[in-house]
Amino acid sequence: MPKKKGANSIQPEQRLKWLKRFEDGESVFKIATDANVDHRTVNKHIKLARSEKELIDERGRVMRNALTQHFSDMLSIIDIILALLDTGEPVELSGDDEFIQDALRQHIPRSTIWPLLGNWNSYVNDFTSLKAEIREKLEKTVSSEVTLAALNENKSGELFRRMMSALKADEKNHGRPEQDIKFTAKAEIANLLHVLSTVFTVFAILDERELAVAQTALSKIQGEMEAWDEFTTLENQYHKLADVRTKLKEALRILKWKRVVPGRCRICPM
Repeated sequence: MPKKKGANSIQPEQRLKWLKRFEDGESVFKIATDANVDHRTVNKHIKLARSEKELIDERGRVMRNALTQHFSDMLSIIDIILALLDTGEPVELSGDDEFIQDALRQHIPRSTIWPLLGNWNSYVNDFTSLKAEIREKLEKTVSSEVTLAALNENKSGELFRRMMSALKADEKNHGRPEQDIKFTAKAEIANLLHVLSTVFTVFAILDERELAVAQTALSKIQGEMEAWDEFTTLENQYHKLADVRTKLKEALRILKWKRVVPGRCRICPM
């Protein structure tokens, strides 16, 4: 009779096969007889194989959970960028968000997303800077208008203070190229004039005659504003922004709905 194998000579692959046979319904004694080993050796290695299999399965679950969370982190950054595009803000992240964005870039370094983001940030800064220049020019124009200056003097400077404050508040609240607006030079001029004329009526600091004088002065200023090249430049800048925004959102949404980011980064779980 051949000598039976010892417990120490059993390889991991062998005990996994024994575990499979045992789980399929074979008895320990049948497995031991076929393998020419003691049934206690088979029983020991079946238990060992089960422990090893459970450990492998647990490691697999941990890895899957880590990958799921990793991809979720990537997708959360995409949502943040999409939200900034809608509100017309530059995509300038910080802290953990910036760290994850850098990781996303390592995953897809050749994506069109990155040059488009660079263009977007540049165009947004140009747009907001130009709007600020227009506001400053309008403030100077209003201040130098003779009839308005006379009214302002009669109101102890309160008229101009409120007008300038209203312009700055409008720039703060609507100074970004938001998604849901139909931006034109004509509409921008009308908005700025509306902001100024609202000061005359809402704050009720002008009587009927003074109000008529102020509105006449604004009509004159409107004619001047319609000839300003800055508004045409601003409208063209908005169209450039809108084009980049469309392309960028499409690229980001495609990546988002794939749900899995290709490539690797330095914080990948595997």
